[in-house]
Amino acid sequence: MGVKRPLGLGAKAKANAKKSKPASEGSNGVESEDVQTPASNELTVELNEEADAEDEIAQLKALWKTYYDSDRDNELVLNGIVHECDRLLRNNNETKDEPSTITLKDDFHSIYALALAELSNFHVDDGKIAEYFDASLERIDLGLEKFPKSAQLQMSKARILLSRIALEQISKLSIDSKVDTKEGNIIVKELNNALKAYEAGEKLAETNGQFELFNEQNFDVLESLDDILDIIDNFGKDDDDEEENDDDEEDDDDDEDQQSVELAETHPLFSVRNTDEYNQWWRDHIIKYLENLDQQKEDVKRDSQLRRDICKRVGQSYLQESEIPSSVYTSLTYDDDYAGIEELEGLKAQEAQTIARDLISTALTYLKQAEDKEDPETWVAVAEAMISLGNLYDVDSDEQEGQYVKAEEILKRANNVTNGKYEDVLENLLSA
Repeated sequence: MGVKRPLGLGAKAKANAKKSKPASEGSNGVESEDVQTPASNELTVELNEEADAEDEIAQLKALWKTYYDSDRDNELVLNGIVHECDRLLRNNNETKDEPSTITLKDDFHSIYALALAELSNFHVDDGKIAEYFDASLERIDLGLEKFPKSAQLQMSKARILLSRIALEQISKLSIDSKVDTKEGNIIVKELNNALKAYEAGEKLAETNGQFELFNEQNFDVLESLDDILDIIDNFGKDDDDEEENDDDEEDDDDDEDQQSVELAETHPLFSVRNTDEYNQWWRDHIIKYLENLDQQKEDVKRDSQLRRDICKRVGQSYLQESEIPSSVYTSLTYDDDYAGIEELEGLKAQEAQTIARDLISTALTYLKQAEDKEDPETWVAVAEAMISLGNLYDVDSDEQEGQYVKAEEILKRANNVTNGKYEDVLENLLSA
């Protein structure tokens, strides 16, 4: 048994994307003339109330936020960001004779680097992905030379490295891929480098009291890792399913084989898939992210959508981890096919029962925090976890009945506001 994560989004790693060229000596990034932005198109960005319309850095931040809060499918906006970063860099003449009127801090370098990395999504098929990621990471390194204690730059570096793993490296692999004997396992190296960069940023932010950095944008790092681990868990499955469909030989009873495709020990993804290290890292740091989010001064953050999303993911993770011990307990206790068998998966019935109860109880503490009064689906997630917990108590016991009654109340309330959307769940509970 090991830590289980909720299924990753996966879509980010499959998005189409990419654009920009390595820079000249001045910017070491992307020169504006290299970006093919139509001259007739102009970007109009509405600044938030706190932004100073006369502050060029504030305008850059607003432009980046506009892109981030959108569907992130507008290459024109990204090109505009790169143009602006390049212009600010050229105008930043920090000399004794002509001091600069603009101060370029770590957030400038972070935005510039992230914009370069995002541009890669628009040009997946033109063979320039490595070029964009190299330019992006070069900008991060230049920023870190000036701001070596920047938590933001370290978090951005982690985010870029994870994007490169998905877009540039994993995308090239097939079932028959093997680790290069000379270079070693590049994916494992890059993955470890990304996690080290994130840990450095996390520690710096905590030490400096920069809890505002634990925001929606930097949470992308943990989401990206979740996506990558999900892709690795399911690597080759699509190809395997296609072969089955071509042969018209689908076996509904062989679900286990359909869930994952075996990888050779020499495959670049084998070591990641066959260790619990990265899943455990993900959960440890998503819980720490929640703790740091709660350190923010604004009480409203405690009821933010980001906080609810984090609690939902953590709760689902514990629920998934409970699946094996729950199955062991119910099989050994109620299934005649296992009569006389004392243990499964290395667990005896009582031991599995205790482990599963603890995991689901922990899941419930997070799922309750993920509840949204406007979203009945979040209520039902709590109810279903209560039913799962109730199933781990003796039949008709007070503990089991207590969990079922609470779940029933929630499901009735959810059905009342959704015109019976969850009636099947309620009927199954009442008929149990």
